[in-house]
Amino acid sequence: MRRTRLFLATGATLLLLFSSGCSEKLSRQTGLTDADLLARGQNQAERKNYGAASEAFQVLIERFPTSPLAARAQFGLASSRMANKEEIEAEVAFDDFLRLYPADPKIPDALFLKGALLTRQALPPGRDQGKTREAIKTYTLFLEREPGSPRAREASGKILELRNRLALHEVTVVKHFLSRKQYDSAETRARRTLASYPDVPAAPTLLSLLAQALEKQGKRDEAETTRKTLAEKYPDPGGKKR
Repeated sequence: MRRTRLFLATGATLLLLFSSGCSEKLSRQTGLTDADLLARGQNQAERKNYGAASEAFQVLIERFPTSPLAARAQFGLASSRMANKEEIEAEVAFDDFLRLYPADPKIPDALFLKGALLTRQALPPGRDQGKTREAIKTYTLFLEREPGSPRAREASGKILELRNRLALHEVTVVKHFLSRKQYDSAETRARRTLASYPDVPAAPTLLSLLAQALEKQGKRDEAETTRKTLAEKYPDPGGKKR
């Protein structure tokens, strides 16, 4: 049993060293052309060996920065890092592609993928929404490039989801003000958010909170008007007014 374990451990160590040696060998080989490296990266990506694919693309970019294939390698690097869940590295690689090759046909693809990358990094409402805003901006740039493409509807749907996330974030802020009895601040924040996001699913919640803030300040007429607006715009599933 001990001999078997020793054999397996030794084999695993040798395999690790062999893999590491291959990695170093690739970066040190001088006979590889840009076409060789691109083909190797694409082959590794197809086999879902994204780490190896990224390495090949990276070597091509570093060794042949002015190659006609460099743009494809940069896009491949960004895509492979994204597939390998290297969030920060993938975002940097996409930004480099968008900056270095603004006229490349793959720009819409890069924007769409970067939008998805940022979306999956976005934090829940109540936490920093920087990535949410960046994702909206990126998808908007994509729509400018492909307003009528099959992916345009998906991008528009993502923008709506992200805008609703921002509205839900504001809901947490308004609730915080209400809990602290800062009713004027709650009113101001709710009004501003409704003006910015009137078409998102969180709008009824914001209207309800606005009515509460107005009621707490003694603005009963405005509160009643807000509740009527809520009932008219958002009747419940049973057809009854709220």
